[in-house]
Amino acid sequence: MKNKLSLKAVFANLLLAMLIGTALSFAGFNAVASTAVVFGVGTGLQFVKPFGIGGAFIGLQTEIWVPGIKENPVPDTSFVAASTDLSEFVENNKLHLAEAGVEPGVHEDYFEGNDDELPIATIEDIPGEVVLKTYSTEQTRHRRLQEVELQYNRKASIINRHKTSLGKNLGKRAAFAWSPATNNAFNKILQLGANDSVLDALVDLEVFYRQLDKVGIVNICLDPIHMGRIRKENIKIYKEIIAEDGAKIFGFNIYSYSQNPIYSSAGAKKPFGSVMEAGDKRGSFAWCTDEVFRCFGDTEMYATLGDSGRQADTLSFAQRALVGNIRASAPKYLSVFF
Repeated sequence: MKNKLSLKAVFANLLLAMLIGTALSFAGFNAVASTAVVFGVGTGLQFVKPFGIGGAFIGLQTEIWVPGIKENPVPDTSFVAASTDLSEFVENNKLHLAEAGVEPGVHEDYFEGNDDELPIATIEDIPGEVVLKTYSTEQTRHRRLQEVELQYNRKASIINRHKTSLGKNLGKRAAFAWSPATNNAFNKILQLGANDSVLDALVDLEVFYRQLDKVGIVNICLDPIHMGRIRKENIKIYKEIIAEDGAKIFGFNIYSYSQNPIYSSAGAKKPFGSVMEAGDKRGSFAWCTDEVFRCFGDTEMYATLGDSGRQADTLSFAQRALVGNIRASAPKYLSVFF
């Protein structure tokens, strides 16, 4: 892969060359000619082999590394993709989100024998501004990152390690945010016994969503243990689930994930990051695509070249992102069984 120089890098080179040219003019050299020579030689050498931090010009080109992190941050096969993308509403790494108010009532033949005005329903949206979280990868140590930058396979391998780590972190947070903490009229928690049927639980959740007129946009993320129980209960249905990505059963878009939220034996959702204890179980949770969201903001790269203490280069990335419920104050249409 050939090296690339961004317009930002060329401008930086020109600015530095002008400063050097001005300094040389005090020694009797022509300022314009000096600037041209320094700029031409420096840019040419950087194009062939970029200098390090201790050299005259910029080290790593951010524009070469960052796109690899930003490209397709949530794969289509990930359950996180089954949400509303609100990235377009992010400004300065802040999400401007408005929760919808109540729906207006409907009256049949209201004005037949009635001269009163239609009632007024208060439906003002609830404005909200949320600052995106910053997710930072740990530093990785490398030898000669500038040379790696010119080798596509090695550069892609490094980027993928950081990208995979960011994706796993976001998946855990989405699973936690999109599973219910309370059982009420709009959220369902089912606790299964050792001999209870997982398929029966799926049917119960299907009925729950149909009673709320939520069909076609409902997803479920199955814990691997529940997937295994489905295989024992009905091998035909199990084969239908694993036959292809995006399989559907009982009206649910099916996903599977090993880091679903943990529920205690008392039926309580445990805090994010909790470890499994005796009696705990991971739940299989369901949600509606139009009730949850994901969004992404800025992506930053942080590189240190030629660190004297490590005698190596270090690299890390920071991704601004957020996952959550559109009705943040009172999430609806979430369910889980465990």
